[in-house]
Amino acid sequence: MSGFESVKSNIESLLKTNQGRDHRLLIVISGSREWCQRCIPQQQSSLSRWAWIGDPAVGIQPPSIVRPVSAKQAHQLLGQESDCVLFDGWSGFNPNGFGQVVGTLVAGGAFILVTPLPEVWERFSDPEYQHIAVEPYTEKDVGRCFIRHLINTIAADDQLMHFSENSLLPEISDFASLLATHRVKQVSVDLPFKSADQALAVNNALTVMARARAVRVVTADRGRGKSAALGIIAARLMTGGPVEIVLTAPSRSAVQSAFAMIEMLLPVDQLIRDRDSWMIGQSRLRFILPDLLIQQRPAADLLLVDEAAAIPAPVLLNMLDYQRVIFASTLHGYEGTGQGFAVRFLPLLDKKVPEWELLRMEQPVRWAENDPLERFSYKALLLDAEPVKLSTDQQDLAVGHESLSFRRLDSSQLVGNTPLLKQLFGLLILAHYRTTPGDLRILLDSPNVQVWAGFIVTNGEEQLIATALLATEGPIAPELAEAILSGTRRPKGQLIPQTLLAHSQIPEAAACRGLRVMRIAVHPALQQRGIGTALFKAIEQGVPDIDWLGTSFGATPTLCDFWQSLGLRLQRLGFNRDKVSGTHAAIMLKGVTEAGCELQQKGTCRAQQQWQQDPAIQAVAAAELADVFIF
Repeated sequence: MSGFESVKSNIESLLKTNQGRDHRLLIVISGSREWCQRCIPQQQSSLSRWAWIGDPAVGIQPPSIVRPVSAKQAHQLLGQESDCVLFDGWSGFNPNGFGQVVGTLVAGGAFILVTPLPEVWERFSDPEYQHIAVEPYTEKDVGRCFIRHLINTIAADDQLMHFSENSLLPEISDFASLLATHRVKQVSVDLPFKSADQALAVNNALTVMARARAVRVVTADRGRGKSAALGIIAARLMTGGPVEIVLTAPSRSAVQSAFAMIEMLLPVDQLIRDRDSWMIGQSRLRFILPDLLIQQRPAADLLLVDEAAAIPAPVLLNMLDYQRVIFASTLHGYEGTGQGFAVRFLPLLDKKVPEWELLRMEQPVRWAENDPLERFSYKALLLDAEPVKLSTDQQDLAVGHESLSFRRLDSSQLVGNTPLLKQLFGLLILAHYRTTPGDLRILLDSPNVQVWAGFIVTNGEEQLIATALLATEGPIAPELAEAILSGTRRPKGQLIPQTLLAHSQIPEAAACRGLRVMRIAVHPALQQRGIGTALFKAIEQGVPDIDWLGTSFGATPTLCDFWQSLGLRLQRLGFNRDKVSGTHAAIMLKGVTEAGCELQQKGTCRAQQQWQQDPAIQAVAAAELADVFIF
């Protein structure tokens, strides 16, 4: 039997052996494209409920009965279940797509990751590079550090099966014995519940209707049945009497499990529904995006908020105008992070509704606890990354800034120091509600991104307490700049100069070089102590050959005040609201050189004209940002 036939036979054996287990199996196949292609099982009987993630045009070919889905479209599979997932690394490794599809695999299933050989993969021209490279860079300029991180993660995992073209076959019999110890546990709960945790959370949450004012917060990792629990709550209330319920989430796809549960539990012959509304008798549930919810303020007896971690804290606070609210938040996942939710929102909730209650769901409903695939995905995508824990002495030491130091970090340095990388990414997760696994690849590989960090030193040991991600922008070649000015080109990247060229019609923006602050984060125990300001000033002094420093963000009075205190001035305010945060995008800039100062003045002049003459912007100013900006 040839090498690839032996691998194929062993994989088919593993797929069969793992059926009926409670843990999910991770199989890695590494080799040439042709060798990997021949290793994939082709038998129709073994391909029920497969999800194939990849692009056959650049990767390996799926069997004819399997429809491939690109990694960028993996969100289409949310709410579905798969017995086997194949993720084709030859098509490119999209971290967000990987994180999304991992959650669709059920207990006893197998996740097959196909990659080039490690020594080839690190040099491989990953198709994802075309999405990472921005003008004037090309795919050749993109780094290889994220793939190196994945290679290290695979090599360190002793609970996956790795079939490599250049290596001996792993001991299948020993691994099968390990699988045999993990049998599916019978769930001793009544339908439609999948776990005792889910039943307890639903029954507790239903008591909110007995109170004039009640807030519950349900937290869970992915795969714990959190969204389905919201669907059960809604269905139970709708069949119990007239009730008006509103469900909101950052996207419709995030609550497919809730929709499915509602339609399963409500009687079909009585259910009236359209795309975003379900009615039975005098009861109704509506799905509304967060920004529209805040604008329209529809009446509701109960507000259900799913994926609350992916919604900004100020928007969540606005939702507390409803008397009964259930917030559900993923702790670790691609949708957002519960750590940031806990740090930014729960202290505010303590002040506004001190009687709120926390409900935790820890039991997985699609797989068992301590699942090897879940553990691998956390390590590969740093889903559970957190900042370093600081002692009281360390917090006091940072107050005077004498012990602080700031410097730029190299991506290779971060990949070689996993604890430091996790601390840095943990800070970014806390700082922004939209930090995703894709951001990890950007900070490690993007040729136009710089990573800066702030440290304190105690007992000879450095502790990371602040970080900033910066994107290099400009200059733009004259021919491209002319096309942007005329509105015929919109290249990737170059956010601030493109905006000043296309919208503000300032030709001088093309010739300047600057740094855009993408993220800036300070350890939550050390905020409001001037450390972010000190980091910004260190960057300003430490980066040569730039004309300006700028940023783009969702405009709130607090953030505008912060950036203006650093000398940045408004260049443009966007017309459209963000669908989740409900804010308008603001671009602000500070000149560093003479050319940069002239650019800042022209941009501010244009922004002031927009502010005074545009009715839409005037409405925003009067309602939310009146007297905030300095012109």
